[in-house]
Amino acid sequence: MKNTIKYLYILIVSTIFFFAACSKDTDQTKKEIASYENAKLYLSANQKFYITELHGSFRQMGKQYGSLMKEQIKKFYDDAVSSYLMQEKKIKYDDIKTAANSYYLTLPQMYKDYVDGIGESGGLNKEQTNIVAALPIFLAMSGCSSLSAWDEYTGGGPLVVGRNWDLPAHMTRFLKYLTVVVFNPDGSGNSIANIDFAGSFFYQTAMNNKGIFLELQNGQGSDTTQCVDRTNANHSLFSFLLNSSSMKEVDALFRSTLPGGGIIMNASAPSETYIYEWGTSRLARREGKGLISASNDFIDPSWAQYKIPVFNKDNEGIGKTFTRRTNLLARGEENKGKITPDVMKKIFDTTIPNNGATFPDEGLLRTIYQVVAVPAQLKIWVKARGYSDWEEIDLTKYFSR
Repeated sequence: MKNTIKYLYILIVSTIFFFAACSKDTDQTKKEIASYENAKLYLSANQKFYITELHGSFRQMGKQYGSLMKEQIKKFYDDAVSSYLMQEKKIKYDDIKTAANSYYLTLPQMYKDYVDGIGESGGLNKEQTNIVAALPIFLAMSGCSSLSAWDEYTGGGPLVVGRNWDLPAHMTRFLKYLTVVVFNPDGSGNSIANIDFAGSFFYQTAMNNKGIFLELQNGQGSDTTQCVDRTNANHSLFSFLLNSSSMKEVDALFRSTLPGGGIIMNASAPSETYIYEWGTSRLARREGKGLISASNDFIDPSWAQYKIPVFNKDNEGIGKTFTRRTNLLARGEENKGKITPDVMKKIFDTTIPNNGATFPDEGLLRTIYQVVAVPAQLKIWVKARGYSDWEEIDLTKYFSR
């Protein structure tokens, strides 16, 4: 039992593992299906993803979310905790509870308020609410990859970024609980749209109303150090979006802190992208000239003196990290001058056996969900493989700022 708690605690606290031309499939509907106080619940155009538009303090937004998503939160809890973790993985409830409480304690107070608010109206007790908040970490993390294109590569059109969220195959069973949560906090702070599971509070892919798009990838293959006493990087990243209105501000925040484990970040704005190879001892920022890609290894030349492992076609690292990154760059070069959201979707629809970066829909590792974003237009397209096709979500309809 002690070993299980220690294992889950390390996973939670360190957070080292780690979702001018426009698309034709437009976000034609904004179908409101429920409301609570001044918050609203919508279904995406093809009715695959719930979108919650929240307003107020973090406590109020949590209470709104719990009320609007009560049914989905309960189903996610039953499926992920009662069925998967306890019955299939044979993890004891007390171990899950202990690890989830440890995660809750790492939350800054305003995020605790949000989780507590969910507990007031979400239909679960305090322990269960804390467990759901931490569930994505229990369910396993693995790879991911990204590609950004701008300037010559988009033919003068806006910057377009795509990302894959790659995890073990069992995660496909939970895709129906994937949601877009839009936070519109009172007072200071930006609006944020976060892609998450029902009832969870776990940052992986998000964009704010200033067009800052941040998505996280696992860098543990390059930096295996674990610093469990550091601030949870996921909470820091959410705060970056809450408090940043420009890439200059994002850059300063990345340079002000270090994560508990190796992380790679795609940080995109309306006209530029940087890749932050965010190690436990230092930060390296990569830049591109209109095209840049990242997967799951540090490749900035400055890492050479730190004995960071080098991956290549003969030493692939996590989930064929070398092949995925080089394939994305090759597909970007092939489409130079004509990359639009539609083209980016086709690039990310291309599987690894077909010279892409996406895991096929079989095997131990899968591409779970995918996102294409145009920060300048505050638009995202989300696809959950095997569950939905690409769905456009125009965030301007849900941001209050």
